[in-house]
Amino acid sequence: MLERLIAFFAARHLMMNFLFVAVVIGGIFTWQHTNKEELPDVTFDRIRISVRYPGAPAEDVEFFVTKPIEEQLRGLDGVYRIQSSSSVGEANITVEIEQDYPDFNEALAEIRNGVLDVELPNEVLDDPSIRVFKTSKKAILDVALLHRDYPILDVEGRRTLQQAALALENQLVSLPEVHSVNRSGYLQEELQVKTDPEKLLKYEIPFNTVMRQIRENHVRSPAGALEAEREPRVTLLSELDTPDKLRDLIVQGGFDGQVVRLGDVADVATGYERTTSISKVNGHEAVMFSVVKNSSTGILDALTAVNRLIANFQSNNLKNSPVEIVLLDDESIDVRNRLRIIAINGIIGFVLIVAALFIILNIRAGIWVAMGIPFTFCATMIIASMMGYTINGTTLAAVIIVMGMVVDDAIVVAENITRLMHSGVARMTAVVQGTAFMLMPVLASIVTTCVAFLPLFYFSGHQARIITFIPPVIFLMLGASLVESMFILPGHMLLRVPSLKGLFGRAPRRNAAREERAHWFERVERNYAALLTHLLRHKPLVFLLFAALLGLAIYIGQHRMKFEMFPNEETRDIVLSGMTAPGTDRLATARMVRRIEDAILPYVGREVVGFRTDIAQSRRGGAVEENQFRSLIEIVPKEKRTKSADQLVKEFEHAIAALDGFQKIRFAKSRWGQASGSPIEIIVQQSNDTLRHDAAEQLATAMRALPMLKNVEIDEGLRVPEYRVDINRDVIKRLSIEPADVVSTFRAALQGTVLYEFTNGDEDIRLRLTTTDAAKSDIERVLDLPVENRNDYLVSLRNIVSVRQVESPTTISRLDLKRTTRVFADMAEGARTTPLDIGRDIERDLFPAVLTQHPTTLLSFGGEIRDTRESRSDLKSAVIMVILLIYVILAVLFNSLGKPLIIMLAIPFGLVGVILTFYLHGKLVYGFYAAVGAIGLAGVVVNDAIIMLVKLTHDFDPDTPGLDVNSETARIAGSRLRAVILTTLTTVAGVLPTAYGFAGYDAMLAEMMLALAWGLAFATVITLVLIPAVFALQQECMLKRRAITGRRSS
Repeated sequence: MLERLIAFFAARHLMMNFLFVAVVIGGIFTWQHTNKEELPDVTFDRIRISVRYPGAPAEDVEFFVTKPIEEQLRGLDGVYRIQSSSSVGEANITVEIEQDYPDFNEALAEIRNGVLDVELPNEVLDDPSIRVFKTSKKAILDVALLHRDYPILDVEGRRTLQQAALALENQLVSLPEVHSVNRSGYLQEELQVKTDPEKLLKYEIPFNTVMRQIRENHVRSPAGALEAEREPRVTLLSELDTPDKLRDLIVQGGFDGQVVRLGDVADVATGYERTTSISKVNGHEAVMFSVVKNSSTGILDALTAVNRLIANFQSNNLKNSPVEIVLLDDESIDVRNRLRIIAINGIIGFVLIVAALFIILNIRAGIWVAMGIPFTFCATMIIASMMGYTINGTTLAAVIIVMGMVVDDAIVVAENITRLMHSGVARMTAVVQGTAFMLMPVLASIVTTCVAFLPLFYFSGHQARIITFIPPVIFLMLGASLVESMFILPGHMLLRVPSLKGLFGRAPRRNAAREERAHWFERVERNYAALLTHLLRHKPLVFLLFAALLGLAIYIGQHRMKFEMFPNEETRDIVLSGMTAPGTDRLATARMVRRIEDAILPYVGREVVGFRTDIAQSRRGGAVEENQFRSLIEIVPKEKRTKSADQLVKEFEHAIAALDGFQKIRFAKSRWGQASGSPIEIIVQQSNDTLRHDAAEQLATAMRALPMLKNVEIDEGLRVPEYRVDINRDVIKRLSIEPADVVSTFRAALQGTVLYEFTNGDEDIRLRLTTTDAAKSDIERVLDLPVENRNDYLVSLRNIVSVRQVESPTTISRLDLKRTTRVFADMAEGARTTPLDIGRDIERDLFPAVLTQHPTTLLSFGGEIRDTRESRSDLKSAVIMVILLIYVILAVLFNSLGKPLIIMLAIPFGLVGVILTFYLHGKLVYGFYAAVGAIGLAGVVVNDAIIMLVKLTHDFDPDTPGLDVNSETARIAGSRLRAVILTTLTTVAGVLPTAYGFAGYDAMLAEMMLALAWGLAFATVITLVLIPAVFALQQECMLKRRAITGRRSS
């Protein structure tokens, strides 16, 4: 049946050639119309909930917002972990969904409903924001606008800047390629009414009366329609929307005509909402837009549209304007670089593959085998696009991994057909029988390769969600390769030369002499057979040598090499942090930091893209002392600068060293794969603040004594003075004062109360009632404010409340409903260890001492150590799974329990090649992607071994008279040398350019490809030497057992 099917397609090569051309054209068309992205379309199992509670201290935000939401979400199905951060005026809650939860959308809907069911304080004006993390809707560009004349913005400078920013935002959101624009540093405009308590007392006007008069006299309400022609509408429109209208408002009057207007007791002016931190870009306070692309648009297309719009905006709207635009964090740079690196390295690999085919195979077979690469790639492009896949770094990495493998099937088929033709078999018979004979070994090699990449579906963590797109692409590539080698290649092999006439049905004249001429590689096969015969006569030495190599590799792997989750490669961000003298306010800090920024500015446009500086803000976004600052310096890609990141850090350090007035200046390169930037992150969980602080201090003190660590830092929220006011209930009851009036008076006097909003153009403007800055500079002045009772008498606040001063945090972090503090640390320069080893030492030596004194405290690792441990466990399970599945497949193929063990010898020795390669390359620390490459290698290295053992098993005849087992084994193995060498060369040639970065280096791909390339190369030696040796030993034992059995029978 199979032979008839192959013969059918082989005889209709014109039809198959049309199919071939159609697939290639379809693949090219699909490439042009498929989105190019940095990452695959992944919805991460995280949901972010944000709630704004203006003016509330962190503990009130925790009590009234964070805890109720956490309690609501705790019992929901699918919720794995809840993290939260409560800061002044805002709560952020991150919910992690169980990775294997069957219905993410169902969990999201339950979480959304649960959050909306929580009863929040009235001061929470906006609905909670619920955001899902999706790579298809990611920020692709940060657009910063700054005012050249204002390093620190005043009201006029901010108004000019925000007007330009609003105009740009309106244009950006109108682009179909843009999903949304997220603001930062953009402050809402307000009409601010600041009452003077002394004047209120002078006119005997209670604060509540001012509040009531403003709210009641701001009127905008539809009244209905007239019963007349065209039914004209009537609207009451008497808004207090300008400072003049507000100043003229009567807040108190009498029958004698004397009136007190708002302007008599308050200052009215336009302003902006308060902020506790300052964000700067390139030395100037800035407004930042984070542009989020539409999910249906590729990152390159979206960036092209955004950049075109910004260029037009600069030339038109900002002409002769002091406003300047700075572009940061352009995600298309990495995408273009990766596409370029993969494309060029892929082309180099393709050229090497074709060269190897031409040299080792004859030109005719080499051309037809090489044609399998574009067919396979284009077929994969078409099917993957139909599956909704995009072109991104991950899917292209999968293509690079198997680009050399996809011709393996065609190589063994073409080589077998060619060998049959040279032995005198008729052309059609050779094509049909040669192809059919190789179906089972080819199918087995494909299945074992696919099985090797199956575990990538089951890894945990965010990186694992991304690499799950690798196996399907590999499966598609190998499946397309199988179709091409079984049904298209046979028809091509019937054509003697790939001429245009042959392509479309007319075969050229036969050149028998050239066809029968021996290939030069046959001499290589004979020499290999002779060498192998000699080696097989010394099998004990061969086994001893390979055993020694295995032992050496095990020793190196156990004692010299370390596993680390992420490669410590050069990134594109440098972090600068420090502080000014204690007590310096944020404005003074921002002015002093300008001297540091001036030292970095000369690098902008050369090695530096730009830099942003945050004043009074921690690495995680919480509030810190106002004398602290942190700068993120974005440098250009590695290949576009002559200086390394380390060189730049040294130059920055030298330039800043001469500046006085700064403390604890430190530089750090951002850590790839971790948001915190530090490889060591320890979470201290304890709801008692004192116990948690003591535990964190004890742990940090012990960590500072470790020589392999530096920059040990406790990321604990800043504690600031807080006045806690207790209302005397007996007094207010006796004086007929409502508690709500006391609360509203305090809130309006300090934070200010938003009485209403109105629209001015595209902006909503709030009316905020508060007191003058001088009036709230001291708690005693606030207590002088009057509050009105039900009998219209005024009572000072100090007569009805008591006040005590405490220290309260500005930020409260929680994990699984417990308050937490994080301790961070960096690796010391030259530390010959990994974060995982340090974590193990800390867990063994430091944790017990802390827990002895604080038994109710929980200590755990976060960040890189946690991810590494999870991935390491997944890797061990993956290795076991791959080995078992490969064994089962081979056992079924050979109908034997012993032969698969011979083939699987290639797996440990392939890993020997990986270990020795990394050791000789000086890569004593290997990462997650190197381990992924090694797991994939397990399925690849058995392919050549399958080809070899199938041939040995089929051709070896133990009944041959005068049989020399060693010579016969070597002769048969020699006939497979060309196929083995070719499959190895093509696979290695396909990945080697990426492994060494011939056209640019990619840290993630390089380690994976290095493991695949040299692991396979070393395993080929096993296939060519060790497997024939084990096979020969097995046959000798069988013949001896047969001889002994025969003598006993006679």
